[in-house]
Amino acid sequence: MKSILKLQIMIQYKYLHYSVAFFLLIGSFSWSQFIEVNAELDLRRLSEGDRQLFITLAEDIENYLLNTQFSSDANDLELVIDIRLVLESVSHGGRGTSINAQAIFSNKLDQYFYAKGIQFPYSRGRKMYYTTVFDPLASFLDYYAFMFIATELDTWEYMGGTTFFNRAIELSDLGKDSDWSAGWDDRWKKSRKIKSNQYLRSMRFNYFTALDALGAEEVDITIVKNAMSTFHEDLLTLDKKLGSNKETLHFLKAYHESIAELLSALNLKDALELLLLYDHDNKKVYESYLKN
Repeated sequence: MKSILKLQIMIQYKYLHYSVAFFLLIGSFSWSQFIEVNAELDLRRLSEGDRQLFITLAEDIENYLLNTQFSSDANDLELVIDIRLVLESVSHGGRGTSINAQAIFSNKLDQYFYAKGIQFPYSRGRKMYYTTVFDPLASFLDYYAFMFIATELDTWEYMGGTTFFNRAIELSDLGKDSDWSAGWDDRWKKSRKIKSNQYLRSMRFNYFTALDALGAEEVDITIVKNAMSTFHEDLLTLDKKLGSNKETLHFLKAYHESIAELLSALNLKDALELLLLYDHDNKKVYESYLKN
């Protein structure tokens, strides 16, 4: 019981910390899904002349994601995203100036996407607008926005992100059929793969359900234990059917310590022993909680 109380205090402290951070950051973006976007350009592979094309691109990407309402039904997600866009080459040809690039998207926690084969037309100062019509650059950003939103919604409601995973898949279909099809088949496969991993999606939902229950004024320990027991069952099934899974390991990397503390407090040692085998990078953490 003492370990549960200790964990509850820890969770409540974290909630208070995040609430303060949210009100400091939210500013004028309260109607958007993203409250912080950090875009960084790597221009080292380009000539000095070509670099001048992209003076405003990082800021334009940030403003686009911060000021676009991707859904009127999910305005309080408070998402943070880091983007590193590596511009590999600039081609000047018959259809104007086209860019080849790769990128990394991250939420600084458990979401990490590497995008290769990025191609889009570009002119200096070009603005982006949210539209249902396929646009190589804006739609590329939309795709990853949908993926982050979908994953976040999965923590609010069981399989709550399905609509946004579907939007990412549908957008990928448009990309594959466009004149700028490079990379879109990989994105189509990625969104389908993550959407179909119902075990990880359920693990994520049940973990956050347990945290929410612990953060309540009156803690119902039955909800906490049932949620983490289901978490354990999902991980067992995932291990048997999918084995080592990159997205699951990213999730565990972000939250392994609080997961281990929660499982230990609930005396769910079988789950800790499974994590010990599944998540080798954090083996010492699980071992320390098994010794308690």
